[in-house]
Amino acid sequence: MKKITFLLFLVMLVSCEENMKEADMLGANAEIIGTWVENGYEDDVKLLGRAQYLDPSKYGFTINEDGTFIEHKNAGWCATPPIFYDNFEGDWEAVSDSLLEINVGYWGGTMTYQMRIVFLDQDSLGIRYLYADNRADSR
Repeated sequence: MKKITFLLFLVMLVSCEENMKEADMLGANAEIIGTWVENGYEDDVKLLGRAQYLDPSKYGFTINEDGTFIEHKNAGWCATPPIFYDNFEGDWEAVSDSLLEINVGYWGGTMTYQMRIVFLDQDSLGIRYLYADNRADSR
């Protein structure tokens, strides 16, 4: 029984350590951990504000320290108003201190993209999405 308890403890320790490395890799941008709700666009940069909860009528996401990701977005193929939103689960990985790899569900399956942190302070976040040809190659 002691061996099983020890092995379980060891597995949990290694799992927690990996998740902490992801947040540590973000350096000063580790403040991105939390919930963000869309405030608009400036050129090709999506502007978001820190929030306690996802707004039922706006785009947003939650980045959790444990590597999980929840994206609140359009729940169907039609993007004409009224838009209906839903939460889609996924995960994130730090590629660098300013680049996240996101894998998340959507109404048609699963998608993968990168999120570039353009700026970040305590209450404001600016990001740029990188899809397909625009993805950063750095790992």
